[in-house]
Amino acid sequence: MKTLKEFCNLYEKKNKAEQDPPNILIMKRQSIRLFPNGQKVALYYVDKINKYVTIPYESMTWSASIPEEFKQE
Repeated sequence: MKTLKEFCNLYEKKNKAEQDPPNILIMKRQSIRLFPNGQKVALYYVDKINKYVTIPYESMTWSASIPEEFKQE
């Protein structure tokens, strides 16, 4: 017969992989809310972890946030 501590240790080792977060999370956008001050908030759902994630943003202007670099030869 195992003690409670031995049983818990065995259970933790067996389910260690299930306790770690998944390698890849796919977020699916559910909705976008526009607030009176002009700020937008996107609501996403992640199936793997059964959670909702909200991401505030103002606009999707990628050129302003990512500098472009090129090498001319």
